[in-house]
Amino acid sequence: MKFSHSLRKRIIIAFCLFGAVLGAVYGLIVYISLDFIDDHLVNSRLLQELDYFGARYQDYLELPPTSSPHMKAFIGVTAMPLYAKEMITGISEGIHERYYKGNEYHIAVKVVPNRTEPLYLIYDVSALEFTETRKLKIGTVLAAGVILIAGLGLWIGLLTSRKVIAPVVHLAEQVNRSGPENLPTDLSESFYNDEVGVLAKALEQAIQRIEAFVQREKKFTRDASHELRTPVTVIKGALEVLKKQSIVEGESASRPLNRIGRAVADMENIIETFLWLGREDSYIENGQVCKVLPIIEEVIEQSRHLFAEKPVEIDLIAENEPILNVAPTPFQAVMANLIQNAMRHSAGGKITIQICKDRITVSDTGEGIAPCDLPSITQPYVRGDSSKGSGLGLAIVKRLCERMGWHFEIESDVGKGTMAQLYFQPPLEKDS
Repeated sequence: MKFSHSLRKRIIIAFCLFGAVLGAVYGLIVYISLDFIDDHLVNSRLLQELDYFGARYQDYLELPPTSSPHMKAFIGVTAMPLYAKEMITGISEGIHERYYKGNEYHIAVKVVPNRTEPLYLIYDVSALEFTETRKLKIGTVLAAGVILIAGLGLWIGLLTSRKVIAPVVHLAEQVNRSGPENLPTDLSESFYNDEVGVLAKALEQAIQRIEAFVQREKKFTRDASHELRTPVTVIKGALEVLKKQSIVEGESASRPLNRIGRAVADMENIIETFLWLGREDSYIENGQVCKVLPIIEEVIEQSRHLFAEKPVEIDLIAENEPILNVAPTPFQAVMANLIQNAMRHSAGGKITIQICKDRITVSDTGEGIAPCDLPSITQPYVRGDSSKGSGLGLAIVKRLCERMGWHFEIESDVGKGTMAQLYFQPPLEKDS
């Protein structure tokens, strides 16, 4: 799950939304309350008038003048105007609200004892209650209040967010200051047992597991360096003795001995490459240079002996002789994998190796790679149906290129062949 905003921004947004929602709810409650209070006051006054008029009507059979020009009193419906008759149709004793041509009326009806006609009070409250202008003014004031509260929430959010995320920032700084040689193991000591403390504890435990893993890897690299180099050195020494004995005794064992020598050299190169990949330091080593052309010629010669039974022609085109500021070992491993991979998947035909100033191209006329397999061909243990390899060659090439900052790409057509390109620097634009 990805979050589109930072923690601080989410806190500020939360405060703003809280202020806006709180202000809007408060404004709505105030607006409804004012309308309710207005109706309540009108109805209270109308009830008082109704009691007063009812008493006069019962005692004196007459009605006093109304206290407001907007209020009219009637006994029965005989003297009522037409609009009043329409509004009182079907109403019973009590207070009612009616609307007529956009105006609001409150109508009070009372049945006076010992009188045949009921008493009606009709109160035109349109001029007394909220008018549209007053509603607009009140709405404007309330809207301004909502904006003010939201702005206040923004200000509080800005002040509060710094303090809220300060522990997270401190934790991030501690993690950023760490490295492979100084992994922090006491992150949780700086924090309380809250959410950030739980996160720090989890990071601390993860770092401890990583540190244990790194130590195991270092130990393995150190032991592998010793255990693998020792037998290779013994084999090399025995090989030199056998070569001298074959020369003295006149035996024709030079060809198998030379093959053993090449295999030992390959083994040394593989060991050095994997130990180099296992180190954390940069791939650029001061004072070390790698001449591209001689190494490729040596790899081609070794590959010819490994695949001597295949009638494959190797064409080397050296348009330039670049010199790289890297150790020869990883570059030799990359070229050995690319060239031997091309020979391994070519039953015949031709392999072309082109050396340019900024790249090396290895192309063959072999079986090619299916389009569905191309995206995963550089993943470990992924190989084609006809491949007899381990599926690690191109994965190693990819790791070495990523480590050295090179760009590696493969293009292929089934039945036509494959082209692998190694750019010493990522290309700005592809050649046509």
